[in-house]
Order: sequence, then C-alpha cells, then structure tokens
Amino acid sequence: MIVAIISGIFGIGMLFFPDSSSDASNKVILGTKIAVSGFGDISLFNPEKVNLFSTNIYQDTQLGFQISKPSSNWEIHSALDELSSDELNSLKVKGFLDGVYVEQNHDRKFMITVFDIQKENFSLHEFVDQQIALMESQKDITIPFEQVSPENDWALFAVESSNENKQYDEQLLFLKEDRLYMLQYSGESPQLLNSDQKKDFQYIMDSFEVI
Repeated sequence: MIVAIISGIFGIGMLFFPDSSSDASNKVILGTKIAVSGFGDISLFNPEKVNLFSTNIYQDTQLGFQISKPSSNWEIHSALDELSSDELNSLKVKGFLDGVYVEQNHDRKFMITVFDIQKENFSLHEFVDQQIALMESQKDITIPFEQVSPENDWALFAVESSNENKQYDEQLLFLKEDRLYMLQYSGESPQLLNSDQKKDFQYIMDSFEVI
C-alpha cells in the first residue's frame, strides 16, 4: 500500500524522489475538468473564491494551493510540526517545500505535500506508472483506477489492499510551474464509508486546487 511506503511526510519524500459543504452558487468556470474519484466526481481547476466569510477554506498563496474543510469539526495544520530537524533537512534536499494535514478527531485521513521538481521534463504519466508498478509488486494489491491528464497537469489514482487490513489510498496530483502538489487519502475503502463520511471526503477531494 501507499501508506506502507509513505509513513508520514518523510516517507512521502522517499516516494517522490528516491534517487534523483461547498458553495452551490460557485459557478463552474471555463477550463474546469471532471475527474472520477473513489468518493464521486470531483471538479478540477475550479477554485472556490475566498472572502472574509470563508472560514473553512485554507489557502496558501505562497505555495499556490487551497483546500476546504467540510465543517468546523475538521482541522488543518502544518506537517512541519511533526518533523524532526534531520527529517526536514533530508526532505528539503529532495525538494520538499511544505505540507499540511486535514484531520478530524486527530485522525489524519488527508495529507497535502508540495515539492519542487528536481528533474527536467518531468512526466506525471511516467511518475504515476512508476508508483503503480511499485505498488503492484506487493501482494494483494489492486489498482481500482488511474487517470492521467494528456496535458501533464493532473493525475488521480487509487491503490487498494485485499488483505485483512483492506487499506485504501487515493492520490490527486497537480503539476504546475515545476511544483508537484499531492493530496493523499489513507483509510477505509469508499465502499465501507457511510453516506456522511463519503460526502465529506468527496468535498475535501473536490476542494483541493492549485491557484
């Protein structure tokens, strides 16, 4: 499973570079695309507008991304607080810029990480294929779906374990201006979630945007 390889932010760095409730009035803008997540359809390139009343939107204009909480019961905080100096230094060598957790009741279902790309002509398709090949080399692993943009600007894929743990992981990737943005979910399969959980998780996936 992805989560078995990515144990916290430090593991994510190793994976990426081993060696080298929404506002219904928000209209869909030109250029919006639809991807099919395990939690339902999600819109891409349609960031929600931020104003003084946007209390559930987290926006980092310096790194260039935003994400929303389904409700005030969720929290968003920096992943840097969880890293030791040695871990942070090791990640920075690999291009790590920052990351945040999106969690409820201290259960970190979602994690965002941002990396500077340290490779010319970086291909999302090749990257995703490499990760999937790595996952498929393990026992009891299936790939429910894989979607990669022909424009090399986004990708979405999932990995699921059929063993007793039944771990499910899903990654939404954006590539923009030599930065790789990743939103990762780790937890139960969407098929095992109740309707409220699935709605909340779809909302989080749908709200993740590069800006």
